[in-house]
Amino acid sequence: MATERQISVFDRALKIIARHYADTLLDLAFPDLPVRLVGTVENVELALPARRVDFAHRVEHEGEEYLLHIEFQLKHEAELPRRMHLYHALLGEQFGLPVLSLVLYLRPRQGPLPEAYEVWLGGQVVNRFRYPVLRLWDHVEEIRRGRYRELAPLLTMLVGEPDEGVLEVERALILEEPDPRKRGDLLALAVAIAARYFDKGFLWRFFREEVAMMREASFIEDWIEEGIQEGFQKGVQQGLQQGLQQGLREGLLAGIELGLELKFGAEGLKLMPEIARIEDPAILRTVHEGLKVVTSPEELRGLYEHLLPDSTSEEAKHP
Repeated sequence: MATERQISVFDRALKIIARHYADTLLDLAFPDLPVRLVGTVENVELALPARRVDFAHRVEHEGEEYLLHIEFQLKHEAELPRRMHLYHALLGEQFGLPVLSLVLYLRPRQGPLPEAYEVWLGGQVVNRFRYPVLRLWDHVEEIRRGRYRELAPLLTMLVGEPDEGVLEVERALILEEPDPRKRGDLLALAVAIAARYFDKGFLWRFFREEVAMMREASFIEDWIEEGIQEGFQKGVQQGLQQGLQQGLREGLLAGIELGLELKFGAEGLKLMPEIARIEDPAILRTVHEGLKVVTSPEELRGLYEHLLPDSTSEEAKHP
């Protein structure tokens, strides 16, 4: 069963891909048709409580405009066919355009996937709404060969048992992206998704030369905060076994180290020896909260130096 964090990672990945690479999704959905992207509508609120689609794309084919809605699914949910029928009707009514509705699945599945919403009566189908289904794992070789290189960060979850060779393919494909912001997004997504399958220490060593590029990612501040929060939660778990104070401290230090590397690279990590001398979790909380707002390692140091005991402060200045 997918955890909330796993869903968050994939949700972010697909939102970024949908925002930056709608043309790639168009080619994936309609490889034999000259469909042209006209525009994108984000965060479409539908006329029902708590119903929203993240993206709908205006597309054009042979002079006629359509609204393209791709519903991304980590895995199949039983209520999806009914929901697709509902979204299709509401989007058509709201935008006054013919709607192209598709489902894109991420997690490989052996069994069949529903491709229609059906209403049965007396053993026969009375109503049927059909929609195409895209199984992304059917396109692994096309991603590897570069036709859909923008989907490279998803390879680790599509191949079954990813290894270092898969990461090398991902990295090579991502580095072909000329736009620094988009390249940073793809690299950061590759690490976030691969973290489900690889040790995080190994991943940071593997992508060490690309860490500076990841700082261009559009969601880097959120990612830093999530890393800090993950460290805090890890500390709580450790605390149950080895004493709450020490457990929280070690978890916070892990989160701070990740945040420093992501935000400031090698210069930021130079602060870790002095930060590691801090025993008080309250001061460490100040450090990790400060990471969200400071713009330089020196500014971060200024937040905690005056909170240190005199001896530790002197050690920080003269290690």
